[in-house]
Amino acid sequence: MSLKELTRMGLSQIIVGAGIVRVSRKFYPKNGAIILLGHRVTDDDEGCLQGLRPSWLAEQLDYLSRHYHFISLSELLDCYERHQTIPPNSAVVTFDDGFRDNFTNAYPILQKYHVPATVFLVTGCVSSGDLPWPQKVGYLFQRTKADRLCHILTKEISVPLKSPRDRNIARITVGKVLGNMPRVEREQSITELSGVLQVDIPHDRMLTWDQVQRMQDGGIEFGAHSFSHPWMALLSPEEARWEMEASLRDIQDHCGITRPPFVFPAGSFTPDLVKMAISMGFRCVFQSHDSLRVNQIGVNDQFSLSRMGLPNAPGVILEAELDGPFHALRGLYRS
Repeated sequence: MSLKELTRMGLSQIIVGAGIVRVSRKFYPKNGAIILLGHRVTDDDEGCLQGLRPSWLAEQLDYLSRHYHFISLSELLDCYERHQTIPPNSAVVTFDDGFRDNFTNAYPILQKYHVPATVFLVTGCVSSGDLPWPQKVGYLFQRTKADRLCHILTKEISVPLKSPRDRNIARITVGKVLGNMPRVEREQSITELSGVLQVDIPHDRMLTWDQVQRMQDGGIEFGAHSFSHPWMALLSPEEARWEMEASLRDIQDHCGITRPPFVFPAGSFTPDLVKMAISMGFRCVFQSHDSLRVNQIGVNDQFSLSRMGLPNAPGVILEAELDGPFHALRGLYRS
């Protein structure tokens, strides 16, 4: 654990132990819904995407179950559409991408605490079994034994790969180039990079449609997270529309949801893309903002919902983050 993490843990324990969180819950209830976001639920950082330990997720849901009221995303959207007051201290749990550990690790914990979560699927990855492209790139640079890379993606400049820091810098550099490519060209480049780095990318890390159906039967909801996880603000209008339409059809066909919710991959969107998503019939869109943590009627609508991340940390961290002074102090620091 880093010094920063140790400091955060120590401060959180002090805040909780001193009763600050308890007082905050009593005098400053959240008059609306917090929406929480996770990705992988596992004890590793495969693909350079740190997972949330299942034991930590259980601790966090235990805290939420004692002090918040779990509602489904569809229940929250009903409130917006009917202009009904959102129950105070409501909590909505979501996961992005559709990793298989959402079924093997998270789903049993969600069932234990009766959490009606929503999983946003990169539908092309669910159909193919492929990792989303950022995790493919992360996996390649984590697993390669090569000590240098000279490729068109590095502008034919030989970059070192000897240390974890070297590989991470190369991953970020290559990722920026790939993020600006059209989908087909990007996938071709990643396949070529896999050969150059001599790493085979796994095809068993994503949910299957059968697992999606089993989770849906158990009360889990599903939404669209594009077809191939592009940075959509960088796409042409035609490419962006194709990504949305393809994911919309997949969710309709496999989940029977006529108007699914939609989340832009990596928070990459523009006002025009939001309008496009609305015109295509998606039931809601997320536009997360650091300053907006509680979704309320009259403050935002179902097309500007905001989320905060589930921390990759023990439950005491979430307790201090949600009901302690950290958020207010960050706001003062930014201002």
